[in-house]
This record gives sequence, C-alpha cells and structure tokens, in this order.
Amino acid sequence: MNAQQVWQAQAIEAPRMSLAYVRHITSEFDRRRRRRAALSYVLAFICVGLSAFIVWQFMFTRPLVAMATAYNVLFVSASIYRLYRHLNAETSPADAGVLDTLRYQRRQLERQRDFRRNNWRWAVLALLPGWALILASPFFGNESAPWKRMGVTLVVMLGAMTLSAVNEERRARQSQREIDALDSLSGS
Repeated sequence: MNAQQVWQAQAIEAPRMSLAYVRHITSEFDRRRRRRAALSYVLAFICVGLSAFIVWQFMFTRPLVAMATAYNVLFVSASIYRLYRHLNAETSPADAGVLDTLRYQRRQLERQRDFRRNNWRWAVLALLPGWALILASPFFGNESAPWKRMGVTLVVMLGAMTLSAVNEERRARQSQREIDALDSLSGS
C-alpha cells in the first residue's frame, strides 16, 4: 500500500495528523527513552561504585564474595553497553514526511519490544555465575554455612528476576499495543 492509498483509506471522520504533531510524538518518545536510560546509567554507576567498595572490603577476607562482586561489575558494564548500543542504533530522519516518521516510530517500537523481551533472558543467564559464587562463598570460608541467610538470599534473587521478567514482558506488551495502534492508522 503506497502513501496515497493509505491516505485515501482513512475514514472521513478520522482526525488528520500533521507532520509537526507526528514529529512531536516521535521526539517525545525519544526523550522519554533517553530519560529512562539516563536514570539507568546513574543507578548503574552507583552500583559500580558500591561494588568497588565491597570488592575492596572483602578482597582478602572473603575472596569469593569479592570475585562475585567484581563479576557483577562486569555484568553491569555489559548492560550499560547493551543499553547504549540499543538507544543509539538509529536516529529520526529530519526531512521525513508523516508516513516515514510513522514508519520510524514503528521500527523504534519494534526494537524496544524485542529488546525488552530479550533483555531479561540475557540478564538471567549473565547473572548466574555471580549468584553461584555468592551462594558458594560460605562453604569455602572459615565460618559455618548460614542456611537461613542463604535461603533468604536465594528467594530475593529469584523474586527480583521474576519481577523483572514480568515487568519487561508487561512493557513489551505495551509496546506491542502501540505498534498495533500505529498499524490501525494504515489499515494493515
């Protein structure tokens, strides 16, 4: 379906969208996405700083905890890089018309949906070695294994990943609803 057919297929009562409005919506989407990314960057850098302090504190007394924390710093760094690469993959065309801008918006929503659906799966697999080191550290230390604390830690870790997965899937479905709304404009 070409641009003229899409334009003519719209209902007469349907509101017409100006190029300025479509560009405003697209730029607002990009601004919100970058704001969330900036918050993620700040929280990640705070996490890296706290982790560096933990590594320094436990380097000689609990080496497995220090190794797990150092591994988690690498994980956070890789997450920051993935987020940065995801956000900066494509920019909005400056001279695009309404349909091109809507196509750009749809591509961005698809990328966001796919990133959200795949990100938590990647994070679970990437976090497992760090978690294993944390849970194994009491067995190789000089103290007896604190079973209650380890159980609580395991429940918290599993709960956090479950909540993260549920939230990412919910947000992916929200992105899919926005894609469906854009598709309804073109009648596809």
